[in-house]
Amino acid sequence: MSSKPGDAKLPLKRRWYYPGLTLLVWAVQLAGILLLVFAVKLLLQRTISDDMEAELRRFLSGNQALLHGHNLYGPAQQPVIGDFSFVRVVQDREHLFFSASSDGTFDIRSLARLDPDLSGCWLDLDEMIDSDPGTLWNIVTISADARTVIQAGQPDRAFYRLYRRIRYAALFAGIGALAVAAVVVYLGYRAATIPLRRLETNLASIREDSRALLDASGAESGSYEQIYDHMNRIILQNRQLVSEMQASLDNVAHDLRTPMTRLRSVAEYGLQGASDPEKLHDALADCLEESQRILAMLNIMMSVAEAESGMMKLKLESFAVGQQIDDIVQVYAYFAEERMVEITVDIPENSVITGDRTRLSQVWANLIDNGIKYNTRNGRLDIRGRVDGDQFSVSFTDTGIGISGQEVGKIWDRLYRGDRSRTQPGLGLGLNYVKAVIDAHGGTVAASSELNQGTTFTVALPIHPSG
Repeated sequence: MSSKPGDAKLPLKRRWYYPGLTLLVWAVQLAGILLLVFAVKLLLQRTISDDMEAELRRFLSGNQALLHGHNLYGPAQQPVIGDFSFVRVVQDREHLFFSASSDGTFDIRSLARLDPDLSGCWLDLDEMIDSDPGTLWNIVTISADARTVIQAGQPDRAFYRLYRRIRYAALFAGIGALAVAAVVVYLGYRAATIPLRRLETNLASIREDSRALLDASGAESGSYEQIYDHMNRIILQNRQLVSEMQASLDNVAHDLRTPMTRLRSVAEYGLQGASDPEKLHDALADCLEESQRILAMLNIMMSVAEAESGMMKLKLESFAVGQQIDDIVQVYAYFAEERMVEITVDIPENSVITGDRTRLSQVWANLIDNGIKYNTRNGRLDIRGRVDGDQFSVSFTDTGIGISGQEVGKIWDRLYRGDRSRTQPGLGLGLNYVKAVIDAHGGTVAASSELNQGTTFTVALPIHPSG
């Protein structure tokens, strides 16, 4: 049973993503509805309180005699209390009640149990006032002077019913908001994933056609076009890398197969002369030499990988670079004599730099080895160095076979070997390693060449690297 990549995972993520985002949007909508209902409640209660307080002050301004003690209980005509069900005047410990209720809606004597400072809207006073069960009261209290408190109240008749209707409407709105959230999230999700679905289709087409690239013609914005462009560059780089790896595979296999085959042949030769100690000794020595050659190849590969990953660690120390190059030239003297190549060195004796002595010696060895290996018989290799301010530069100029203009820019690539260089053993790692070491020191290396005329490699290093 086959399936396309991602079919097993993406639907599961979508199943969690969609309801989660829907609930989040719904929660935001619900919070907005609740805040609106709460604001309406506060507005209604504030309106009730302000209206009652204004009416109570009008009552007080028309009945100033209530504030005088000798008239507080006099047989004055009962004042008009308007829309209030009762008005209560408290002075010290004395209470005076005015009531508009004549139908027994509540027992006026129970009003004495009310807290004189009580004030609020939609209060349940069933335990304090003997009134109809379920009646909600609006109470307002003001201080007439330091000794007198006036309190008025009335049952709520319309505002609380309006508030309840608003709450029910909000409840249904919250249920409807869930459906709206689901639709909004679904449409938003579909719109947001259109580029991803198009990208998925393009990637599937690339999988079927190894030469295809991502089609950015349908991209919704410049940002998506840039993403497509970056991905196409990565795809091209990967294809180029794979192509170079495949092209270099035969060379690597040949260069490793040769010492391995010789190692096996020497071991078999030694086994045939098991009774001859001298023959065994020679066979073991040859085995050791071949194993060291293989180990050197593997070490170069590891060093190049370390350099390319940016993890190369340098052991910096000051040393005379001219003397170092002279020593390496002496090591290659026999090889140069065998190839009939004359080497000349011209580097000031006071040329002292700070760098990784071991890795730079490998750089000089690589460049000298190439200058001899790819030179002509009776050729020359001139090494010239000089100090210019805070920089040391050295050039390696040979009279060899040269490098074509098309290949000069590729010689620093890993595992790259030019057509004319394949006649000599090698892995195509030397110059790549040279560039990595020089870059790690903060220097530069460049090559200039003409076919059948020779090649010049120029290395420039800071005398005191910043690292």
